[in-house]
Amino acid sequence: MPESNRIRLASRLSRVSPSKTFAVAALASELRARGVDVIDFGPGEPDFGTPLAIRVAAKRAIDAGYTRYTNVPGCDELRDAIVRKYADKYGLALTKRNVVAGTGGKQELFNVAFCILDPGDEVVIPAPYWVSFPDQVVLAGGEPVFVQTTIEDRFRPTAALIESGFSSRTRAVILNSPCNPSGAVVQEAELRKIVELCASRGALLIYDETYEFFVYDGQRHASVMSWFDEYPSSMVAIGSLSKSFAMTGWRLGYAVGHPDLIAAMSNLQSHSTSNPSSISQMAGVAALQGDPADVRTMYEAYVERRKWLVPALNEIPGLECAVPDGAFYVFPRVKSLFGKRGIRDSQDVATYLLEAAAVAVVPGSAFGQDDYVRLSYATSLESIKEGVRRMREAIEALG
Repeated sequence: MPESNRIRLASRLSRVSPSKTFAVAALASELRARGVDVIDFGPGEPDFGTPLAIRVAAKRAIDAGYTRYTNVPGCDELRDAIVRKYADKYGLALTKRNVVAGTGGKQELFNVAFCILDPGDEVVIPAPYWVSFPDQVVLAGGEPVFVQTTIEDRFRPTAALIESGFSSRTRAVILNSPCNPSGAVVQEAELRKIVELCASRGALLIYDETYEFFVYDGQRHASVMSWFDEYPSSMVAIGSLSKSFAMTGWRLGYAVGHPDLIAAMSNLQSHSTSNPSSISQMAGVAALQGDPADVRTMYEAYVERRKWLVPALNEIPGLECAVPDGAFYVFPRVKSLFGKRGIRDSQDVATYLLEAAAVAVVPGSAFGQDDYVRLSYATSLESIKEGVRRMREAIEALG
């Protein structure tokens, strides 16, 4: 194409890569379109439908004409429901001024970055990390600084590890617990140390608790909001209804934090998307006030799948899989496959499994750790068993 016909894009986009999770999904869809039966371990979304009560609430909102703009940070009913959630779980006396709702938790993470980062500010991010964390930091003018967790420590970040990434330019830390992709859960005592570290160094702890309802083996989810009364200017919690209530397409999330930060985020949002969908907000109220049995059904299915999947992967020669604490992902190490049949990295492993076994996984390079791949067990146990059978055959064929 002649240069005169090209669009000149902003230079900052040269440092941003398309999401590899979506790239794998696109390739899997391509194969399906050609009639190939693909077992897809790629998607990071529940394989359950949105609970009936939530759908009914949305329909009622439509029928009642609740289809106009709301306040930018969300309607009173939704923010009140979020306030009640944190009052019930952590005894916090928050107000609506502490809450902003947006078009998914992803938007609120993006808004936080834009509201706090100046050019050159650094953000410490433990790896493996959710794919969008670094790119959001870069787009906001910041510099991501990575610290590496290990499979030997079940990918759990510590205060000491995070502090090793600090410098005089550190402005924030991003933590995701339970973690996508590893399933790691930050333990309460360690989280307290991380909160105190951030407070002592003037850094904001951005805490993504999207998977808070999916924590296993008798563990409990620890939230930074437990210490909000002590350190209100040192933390912001990001929540989402997507995974907990099977509402990925409804695009509804929120942030809870200091009123000054929440006001800035609302101001920024007023110039981008304005309020989240009014209909989704009413559905969100129903979700937060609804029957916990709906979440429990998903939880129990994930427990069963995880119980089968982890040992099955560990029986495949060349794979090593830690038991995830939460979420609905496993993150097995595949490094021992490198060097076989030209396989050089996790992207090659993912490509090989897709081509040789019609199994889609996500390369660990997307999450900052190239020795691994991610599998989602948000799919039926039958599909999981068939996918692992195919993986085993394909990997054993490598010799």
